[in-house]
Amino acid sequence: MLISYKHSTFRVPTTRWMWRLLTRRFRYVKAAGGVVTEPGEKLLLIYRNGRTDLPKGKVEANETLAQAAVREVEEETGLTKIACGPLLLKTYHIYNLYGGWHLKQTSWFAMSTDAPYPIVGQTEEGIEGGQWLPADQWRTALESSYGTMRIIVKHLFNRQP
Repeated sequence: MLISYKHSTFRVPTTRWMWRLLTRRFRYVKAAGGVVTEPGEKLLLIYRNGRTDLPKGKVEANETLAQAAVREVEEETGLTKIACGPLLLKTYHIYNLYGGWHLKQTSWFAMSTDAPYPIVGQTEEGIEGGQWLPADQWRTALESSYGTMRIIVKHLFNRQP
């Protein structure tokens, strides 16, 4: 298998070998989050540390990925009536925090609510607030976000009939 990184190509024996290498070099973090919509086709976006984002967080012990995703959406937004749909995709990213490098795997779920209450941001997590935006506005809002967020939302709306 070949892997490219910064204009270099590396040959690795297998995907499993590469995964073992990464999890030895980085602290592995398992997380889950949700892409929440409401009946009017509005999308929930939050504002975390000055950037547009989606609600997500670490999976706790004895918690399924779906349970963690719902809990994190509820904690970070103040919403309570969340219906968890199918797993959309998993994303991976690497970051340096608290003096060490981490490899974070986030499982993203499609979610919906019939009760799009005002968003109450979890300030201790750096969430300044959030809003429900129609398609023409969330596309613009996601331009100031991480590239991964645009991929996740696009994946959700490409799946719908």
